[in-house]
Amino acid sequence: MAEKPVLKDRAQIAKQFELFALEPSQLQKLAQYVQEPLELLLAKTEKHLSIYDRRIYWTILTKLASFQTRHEEEVPVPMTNPVFLIPIRDLYPQFVRDQFDISDSGEQADPPLRSQASRRRRGSLTAKIGTYSFFKSLAQDLVSKSVINIDHMTTLDPKNRLVGTIAIFPSVFYRDGILSVEVDRKVVPAMCMLGKGYTKFKREEALALSRTASQILYVRLCRLLDFRIWRTGLDELRVILEAESYARYSNFKQKVLLPVIQEINDYTDLFVSFSEVKEGKAVVKIEFTFYHQAEKPKQELKQARQKLDVELDNIYALPLAQRRMQVADLIAKHYTFSATQRQLILENEGKLNQFIELHLKYIDGIITIKTSPTRYMAPILFPKARQSSSTDRLF
Repeated sequence: MAEKPVLKDRAQIAKQFELFALEPSQLQKLAQYVQEPLELLLAKTEKHLSIYDRRIYWTILTKLASFQTRHEEEVPVPMTNPVFLIPIRDLYPQFVRDQFDISDSGEQADPPLRSQASRRRRGSLTAKIGTYSFFKSLAQDLVSKSVINIDHMTTLDPKNRLVGTIAIFPSVFYRDGILSVEVDRKVVPAMCMLGKGYTKFKREEALALSRTASQILYVRLCRLLDFRIWRTGLDELRVILEAESYARYSNFKQKVLLPVIQEINDYTDLFVSFSEVKEGKAVVKIEFTFYHQAEKPKQELKQARQKLDVELDNIYALPLAQRRMQVADLIAKHYTFSATQRQLILENEGKLNQFIELHLKYIDGIITIKTSPTRYMAPILFPKARQSSSTDRLF
């Protein structure tokens, strides 16, 4: 008798998931962010997910956003499998829905596009949709690719190590512009529990990515955003990006790496760059540097200063006579100091080094100079001649 109130409470909480079986117009608004639990993110499937598979999965996670929690006791296993009704329009970013008029039925109108680039962008973001054969294939793939091997999900079995196989999506159907996606009820807690970690990223920007490798890399970089740097082996990166067929690095770089980074930079809030780590002449690792687009000016300035430190260390290691020769040549070609000022710079090592630092800051873009370089540097190198005001700005 004592257990009945507990069972009743669990049933009442589980009943909330029936919200997702309502008509599309009654569904709650999609969350702005996708919060993908690490237990599912790290789960391995036998087959690679397609662009549409991930978009469907992300859409379901955004519909579950109000149920996601860090407390295990708040997410019971539902009494029945929840069914999510997803309008086809929800699988595209807003700018595609607005610009290319993808209707609720999944059919595309064909308005005139503004440019050839727009045509290419449209082709990369959409597929040959609007036919039942396409959605039949999509449903078959989604069910078969959602099969995962279970040997680590504590949300399915917190106390014992449950081993087996499960299809996250037991059934998928399509009718009149709506995908009906069933989720195995035992996986719902794994989708909702964030206590063991999760990756958070913007839904619209994730949907805007038209390459499988772009989707994968974007989510992974969002997960590692606090570190801002990620170094990985080249072979491992091929596996992660599902690009094992590109055995030659030159092909992998041109066909996968460069287009993926360009797409992430163009259509998400991240800015990504990479450098190659070599052993001899062979590239063995890739190091990614990434941060929010809004931080780009600050990060570029930081990188310029780091570059400056290296340059100064190399120059200061040169013999004084060699430094004097280089500075004399620079002054003769690019500056209009007086003969006395030129002599003071060359004879005084402190002023010589100060000039070198100012010159490098100028050419590296660390200093903003609104007047001439000579006029800006003179008051700094010769303080007694400093003017009372200056329009120049030093960052």
